[in-house]
Amino acid sequence: MAAASMAARAGVLLVVAAAVTCCFHASTGNAQQIGGRCQLSDIKVSQEKTGKVVQGQPEYWVTFENLCECPEDYVDVRCNRLPSVEPIDSRQIKVMDELCMLATTLFRGSKISFTYAWNTPQDFTVVSATSRCGEGSGRSLEAALQN
Repeated sequence: MAAASMAARAGVLLVVAAAVTCCFHASTGNAQQIGGRCQLSDIKVSQEKTGKVVQGQPEYWVTFENLCECPEDYVDVRCNRLPSVEPIDSRQIKVMDELCMLATTLFRGSKISFTYAWNTPQDFTVVSATSRCGEGSGRSLEAALQN
């Protein structure tokens, strides 16, 4: 009987701890928060011309870099179907209509880059991501392609 009572109390404590943690994160009030400590602005996007011309179109080099301490997963960016006259490296980014998703987890200090060639540079605004503080090693390419 004492063991059952202790187990019930432990269960209640776990539920209370989970509720406190949930409410703490929900009370930050930051619409761009994507987990415990990261902001969408922690994902730096840079784009520059490579100097190469493909089928008469300038080629651009796009790089995503994670400035947050936590790995960022399921990073979605606005990409307008990512028009390009050269193939897009699907090992780096997956085109999904108006949005694109980075194909792998973006770790702190790591970069994911790809090239595309089009007459104008595209907008790659980060619109969502999932922070993975303390949650394993991240998502593989295979997992990204299944979603």
